[in-house]
Amino acid sequence: MLLKNLTEVWVCEYEIIDEHGEKSKKWNYKALDTENGTAFLNLQQDISELDRKSTGEVDYSIVNARTDQNYDIQKGNGICLINISKLDKINPDYIVTDNPKVGTSTLYKLEKNNATL
Repeated sequence: MLLKNLTEVWVCEYEIIDEHGEKSKKWNYKALDTENGTAFLNLQQDISELDRKSTGEVDYSIVNARTDQNYDIQKGNGICLINISKLDKINPDYIVTDNPKVGTSTLYKLEKNNATL
């Protein structure tokens, strides 16, 4: 992958907090096993007929992220486009919904996170 096409992203994972019977997600920064704890992904929005909703509208909330590096990014992890390593309250930009390996590359399917803090 060309370096000019890569975007530095920060990864977070959630834990379930049970406060008086009410469950909520708390996002925590997940430092990856890299030099600076981040990942470099090639973010692309591939639009095809499969991305259409049943009403015929194109779903622009799905982004594909590709890499040929082995990062510890799992389904359900959050992807942030800003540095979250020192933040207490984190709201990820995207949620990883799938991560198939295609040849030597890994394709992460990211869906826009519309949740608010």
